[in-house]
Amino acid sequence: MPTLQQQTIIDAFNSEVYVNNRMDVQHTPLYDTVTIVAGVANGLSVLTSAFFTNVGPASAKTLAATNLSQSQKLPAPEAFSIFAYRFRYSENISLLDIWNLINGFCLEFFLGQKCYQRGPIWYYNAGGGIYAEFTNDTTSVLGNGMPGRSDMHKLAIPVVIENQMTFYAQLNGNAYTANAAGTGLTLQLLLDGLYARGVQ
Repeated sequence: MPTLQQQTIIDAFNSEVYVNNRMDVQHTPLYDTVTIVAGVANGLSVLTSAFFTNVGPASAKTLAATNLSQSQKLPAPEAFSIFAYRFRYSENISLLDIWNLINGFCLEFFLGQKCYQRGPIWYYNAGGGIYAEFTNDTTSVLGNGMPGRSDMHKLAIPVVIENQMTFYAQLNGNAYTANAAGTGLTLQLLLDGLYARGVQ
């Protein structure tokens, strides 16, 4: 008879991926960052906003930017049960860029060719980061939602990234040129949930 914790893990994956005593399961995120340079014509588009795609050693991203090592999939035999989508933009973003980002794009998440999440950006609260802080020079920094776990976007039903299944996310909208007088766009998508990896 599985313990309550074991049953919770089995239910979260709802598949044959999790094998008792052969998988190590931890509540730890998957995340990736996309950077759009200010003033580059049509710099933000569906293609340039692909999350979980430009990763690995060739991407030159540090662990602060991504924890994926392979493009659009997890190494075998890993799997991930998504409990929440947390979308964050860097808090030094210009106000003009915030308005155009939130009003001009939606977030999409795909498993294989099927879209499992699609919604306006404001729907996917990050539940972290700086919130409504005003500096001495009256420059404001604004985050996507209140910075607390209770304020992030949580799913009623987990979405499972099965072993070797392709997955990615993107921002869908008309191509946008980030404000040349701004700091550009640093965008991060974090998948919050249970990460199943082989026991080592």
